[in-house]
Amino acid sequence: MDSLPSCDVAADYAGAVGQLLSFGESGKYDPVGWPDYVAEFGVTQDDVDALIRMMGDPALNGASSESPRVWAQVHAWRALGQLGAKTAIDPLLYILGRDEDDDTAREEIPYVLGMIGPAAIVPVVVFLADSATPVWSAVGAVGAIKEIALRHPDCRDDCVGILARMLAADWAADATVAGFAILYLTELAAVETIDAIRDAFARDAVDISVVGDVEDAEIEPGLRTARTTQGPPLLPWLTDRLTLDTLLDQPRNVAPAPRRAAVGRNEPCPCGSGKKHKKCCL
Repeated sequence: MDSLPSCDVAADYAGAVGQLLSFGESGKYDPVGWPDYVAEFGVTQDDVDALIRMMGDPALNGASSESPRVWAQVHAWRALGQLGAKTAIDPLLYILGRDEDDDTAREEIPYVLGMIGPAAIVPVVVFLADSATPVWSAVGAVGAIKEIALRHPDCRDDCVGILARMLAADWAADATVAGFAILYLTELAAVETIDAIRDAFARDAVDISVVGDVEDAEIEPGLRTARTTQGPPLLPWLTDRLTLDTLLDQPRNVAPAPRRAAVGRNEPCPCGSGKKHKKCCL
């Protein structure tokens, strides 16, 4: 899909969809905590076209950071996921590819595509095979394949095969994307792909800051019980995940972090990057 349905101004969204204009930030980013848009707002399959239009409405996405309308796009794609809207797959991938730096899109759209399910597999693979797809957009798409496998067990083998295929030399995936593919294969306990994983590490085709080295990849699904060498440094969030159980058992005396004033999605990010908050540290 080359573009989203365009609107110069926010359309007159009526009925259930119109309620999303004033809902604002929900404060819940894990899909388990998302509002039930069907039960709470009454959205139905008849609203899919309006939700797709809302998701791509530049007047809403570019609204004032103080306006609840700036969150309408997020509510729209969540609702489309809960509705299993297959016609939203291409628009969702368009947003994922266009907004590589939008953390909210990159983190939530894989869940949405996972909710939509098997119909998204082929479009996501086409998206991944496109050399023009930005690296972090591809990472999001790899996450979508994992989510489909988790939510639709009948598709697990197909999804595992896709992730393993991305590790092949002739696919030539970016090393960061390959790292996340391996991470998700270990999370899916796909021990049947260990030869592909080992081969990717042997070719130095994996960013070890994402997933660690081959020993880490063997430990996660239980193919190895302990390291025999000192491991490489991981990204902080992975280190936190791997050591969480240990930390919970230790007494800690940590001063609470200072509360940061709320920052709107379209306001400058407080980190000083110069980007909008939604495209940086949201």
